[in-house]
Amino acid sequence: MAECWKSKWLVKDYYPVEEAVKRQEISQRKAELMSCCVNEYKARWELCEVAEKYVKRLHTELQNTISVEHFPLASAHSSYKFFHQGSLRQYPFQSAYDLFAETLKEDVDGSFSVCLEPYYEVPMKKWRQVGKQYTQLLKQAKLDGTYPQLKKAEEQRLKTNLVWHKVGFSWIGMVLWTCQMEAKNDPLLRKQLVAYNKSLWEALSLGVSASGNLHGWAWHKGELLCTHKAGGIYRKA
Repeated sequence: MAECWKSKWLVKDYYPVEEAVKRQEISQRKAELMSCCVNEYKARWELCEVAEKYVKRLHTELQNTISVEHFPLASAHSSYKFFHQGSLRQYPFQSAYDLFAETLKEDVDGSFSVCLEPYYEVPMKKWRQVGKQYTQLLKQAKLDGTYPQLKKAEEQRLKTNLVWHKVGFSWIGMVLWTCQMEAKNDPLLRKQLVAYNKSLWEALSLGVSASGNLHGWAWHKGELLCTHKAGGIYRKA
């Protein structure tokens, strides 16, 4: 990922990913996924640059115990418990870069922290359903980048596929939630949110497509288990 970032924006005439594909070290699909991911990271950074001041302000308001009724409709109600978790700590960032870096740490930590749980299951069917539903949500975003309000049945389906009780506070979630409230009033923030939505849509769409032949997996007491081709049965990797 870092090499892909360098080749895109930092070093001229530098093609490590393309060369790795030629040497058959990675597949063409893997290279495309990496490219989409670094595009999303760049758009995320540019969004954080503009959004950080609003995130800091909202965090302060949450610490001052503004009630959930002050926040917009269902999105606030369904998300309140996560942002309440975040409001219990002091705002930890000195700059937009610090906020962006923390979202990357969350991505990396989240990819392996589940193995620390006694049991954690990741059915690929549910993951694909979440990916498809979220890409549709991004596709239906308004011109200012804000998301349409989900119907009750759609919201419940998303929660079920996400395994809602295991979803907790995240700073990228805080950024996007803040943007939903502030984008209409800030043209630059609106522009960056639209760009971020596009990059995330591209990454998720490709990820869902690439996952078609993958099977689910689970962690049980630190041991990786994979599903059989037929699905439903987890066995040692």
